[in-house]
Amino acid sequence: MGETNPLVSWILTITGSLFIAVLAARAFGHWAKKEHGALITHIVGGAVVAFFIFNSSKAVTILKMVGEKLSSIFTGTG
Repeated sequence: MGETNPLVSWILTITGSLFIAVLAARAFGHWAKKEHGALITHIVGGAVVAFFIFNSSKAVTILKMVGEKLSSIFTGTG
């Protein structure tokens, strides 16, 4: 994940742009219908997914750390 592959960078840019467009359209729909709870939930979830899209190497590091912690809890080691 540390290397900069132009194809991976391009795919992540396209995916991120599409995600932001869909997020904006859905957020506007929730706002227009006065569904404020759904709007807030949608925005928070979108922020998490955007983090995974735009900071994929940091996200993988965090997921590995969480996986190791869960593994140590369930196996009793650590």
